[in-house]
Amino acid sequence: MKYDPQNELTDEQLKELSEDDFFEYLDTKAAYLKELTVPLDQYHVKKYASVTMGGNLSTKQLREAKKIGREGEWVRNEKIRDAAKNITAKVPDLYVKHHKTDRSQWFE
Repeated sequence: MKYDPQNELTDEQLKELSEDDFFEYLDTKAAYLKELTVPLDQYHVKKYASVTMGGNLSTKQLREAKKIGREGEWVRNEKIRDAAKNITAKVPDLYVKHHKTDRSQWFE
């Protein structure tokens, strides 16, 4: 059974599914939700790690949190880089004709 974000199953319908269909439904839902998530950066990974450990992080745990944060930042940067490739910006016309530069030209 595939997950459809437009027609989610109710709790009663989920209980009626077989075990294989239920796990397939959960896997497809997880894959769909994973597409919508954004990885955390270094600051937030270290912050949440500190909160979960009660503020006592060892050096090894801090390095691991930084590593996870760097990977998240790399993924974000790749998405930004890919989006920037698709932008076609129009260059503004910098040469304006009939531009009044002298104050005496303002009054006609």
